Amino acid sequence: MLPDEELFWHWRRGIAPYFESVPLADPRHPPQAPEIHLFNAGGFLFFDTKFSRQKFVRDAAWLRRNDDSDHVGLQMFLSGSNQVENGGKDFLMGSGGIFAVNLGYEVDASCTDAEVLSIILPRDWLKAHLPVLLDARGRLLSDDSMSGRLFADYMMSLRRNLPAASSADAPVLSESLLGMLRALLVGADATSVEARDGVFATLARHVDDNLADPNLGVDLLCARFRMSRATLYRLFSGHGGVRDYIQRRRLMACFKALTARRNANRGVFDVALDYGFASHSHLATRFREHFGMTPSEVREAARSHHSRGDVVLSEEGESGLADVELMRRWTRELNAGGAVAAA
Repeated sequence: MLPDEELFWHWRRGIAPYFESVPLADPRHPPQAPEIHLFNAGGFLFFDTKFSRQKFVRDAAWLRRNDDSDHVGLQMFLSGSNQVENGGKDFLMGSGGIFAVNLGYEVDASCTDAEVLSIILPRDWLKAHLPVLLDARGRLLSDDSMSGRLFADYMMSLRRNLPAASSADAPVLSESLLGMLRALLVGADATSVEARDGVFATLARHVDDNLADPNLGVDLLCARFRMSRATLYRLFSGHGGVRDYIQRRRLMACFKALTARRNANRGVFDVALDYGFASHSHLATRFREHFGMTPSEVREAARSHHSRGDVVLSEEGESGLADVELMRRWTRELNAGGAVAAA
């Protein structure tokens, strides 16, 4: 019964832990007044919302003030669209497909008049039950895949059934959501490229963050992400397999560390220990196989660069290159520097 402008004020207060919301239409005369149906289903929240044009911002200051609201949202647009930058990833959310917005990262979004269904997953719940979604951002499931259509039907079912649910139904609601997401994401549905890419990105980040762990491998990844060996092997099949992928990432990290000025006075093998290498001979053999140089030669070439004040490794434009191409580029750069020094 409140005036539209006051409804907008309450709505903006309600979503303040997640975003700063800036109306892009006159809040006194909006194209449509905000409408929210919010359900606490125990393990997750479900939003059924309509609103007029808004800008949503979650910058570094907002993150610090609301660091306990670093949830992951799964959204389906029934109408309208949203241009989003989320943690360095740009994507357009619109009707068709399931998208992830990650509140562990900064968000800058401009949304049209829209009707949206959202599932909000607390980070602690994800850590305990579905860690493959911790880093999710962007399109998660496509509307032209079986997994995307199934999950869209599931969200519409929640919309129909939650108004009649009671608190006693919370456990079955949480278990049904968990079972659905595990089947579609951890099971790596072959029709869902977005799901596979999102899950692999989370696995890859975990690998890079744990290179020093000597136990990093198939068993640890399966246990951490609650997936079968067959699923894990499928996800890494296009990357040379789990073991080779981990070894390449260790070699690349060690290569970069040996060229860093901060490590100039550390022993070669001391640096290598930081990245999970337990044998000096194994390190030397793998280095020569992949880079055509020994770790000591890499160190000396980097010192030559440093002595001339040169940048050792170029970072520009590298993000889209495959690991093997990066290895070749870095080797060429160091060898070129060594040749110049010798001349």
